[in-house]
Amino acid sequence: MRKSLTALAGVFVLATTSLAVAAPARAGTPLIVCTGSVTVDYDPPLGPLPRQTTQGVTERLGTGGGGGCAGPFVAGSAFTVFDQQVSCLAQGLGDTLVQNVVTYHWQGGQTSTITYPVTTVVHVGNQEVVTSTGTVTAGYGVGSLSERIAVYPSLALLDCLGSDIDRQTGLLTVTVI
Repeated sequence: MRKSLTALAGVFVLATTSLAVAAPARAGTPLIVCTGSVTVDYDPPLGPLPRQTTQGVTERLGTGGGGGCAGPFVAGSAFTVFDQQVSCLAQGLGDTLVQNVVTYHWQGGQTSTITYPVTTVVHVGNQEVVTSTGTVTAGYGVGSLSERIAVYPSLALLDCLGSDIDRQTGLLTVTVI
């Protein structure tokens, strides 16, 4: 267990530093860097064959998600629902086919709506790393670049064959620069 947590932490740290390294010259200091948790609820539960599935994605950043924030906010959250063809044997493939529009609600009442047209999924060890890049299209940070990195444990094959995976939880980092 300790080895897998250490590996997860290593991937998470590596993933969260990638935007800072690749940031454009105009960016300077990030406006927001928040870590926290992400939960995806599947209806119907994931099974081995692709099928139309509603996904409810709950993101909790900063103090509300067990993480922290650098920038003007200490906490934020988002809830997004979308439908797509998914299965647990092709975990993450559906994420690359959908443009995500997420509105983060920051404490104090401000929001940031971010459109993520590009998503990549990489399987590293026993983890799935989902990286989305996009632009803030409304609210705080409008016009800024954003990167969203979610790290989930890989799904168990026996659970997948039993068609009973109805929830997945992972770590999340959102950067606006």
